[in-house]
Order: sequence, then C-alpha cells, then structure tokens
Amino acid sequence: MLPRLRKTMIATLVVAAALGLPGMAHASSPSVQVKLCNNYWQSGSFQITGLNQHDQRASTPQYDIAANQCRLIGNCWWKTGQTVSIAVRRSSLSVKWYDINSNERNGSTVTFGVN
Repeated sequence: MLPRLRKTMIATLVVAAALGLPGMAHASSPSVQVKLCNNYWQSGSFQITGLNQHDQRASTPQYDIAANQCRLIGNCWWKTGQTVSIAVRRSSLSVKWYDINSNERNGSTVTFGVN
C-alpha cells in the first residue's frame, strides 16, 4: 500500500508543477515579489494588476490590509521594467500606479507604501 501512495503523491506533484501551481518561481523574465504597506489611518482592500514573470497580464485576489500594516503578496511575481497598478478600496475606489524598475534585483522583494 505504501509504494502505491508514494507513486500517487509523486504523480500529483509532477502534475502540479506542470500546471504552474503556486510554489517556487520559475521566471521567464526578471521578476520581483511585492510587499504592500497601507500607510493610511483606515484599513483597505488592495489588488495588484500587471505583467507577471511569464509576460502575461495578471491580477491578484483582493487582500485586506489593516491601517499602518504591511503584507507580502506571496507566490505572485511581477516582471521588472513595467508599471503595476494597485487598486485601493476604502470608502471610494482609487487606483495608484507604481513602477517596478529594471534595476531591481531578480528574485527580490519590492515594497510599496500606499496612502
């Protein structure tokens, strides 16, 4: 029974890797992770949209961040040399744009403070 379970688990991991499920980043272009800091007195909901490490347009789910707190948006990698938009939802909708510079080190974390 144990060998069968082991084979099933290995097959599942191979399929998950082939489908690109979250995990280790395998970037086809230089990319970074984003850490968002809510530098405002009120909590908010944040969503990032931009080009991911595979040059495909992508959006994160909405993340709630408390007032004056930060959150690493894990398992999301954003291509360097582009602009990402961060939609901030509080009492009204506002969108801010931030540049991810090409000189940021591949695989690093970029912090954006949003007011």
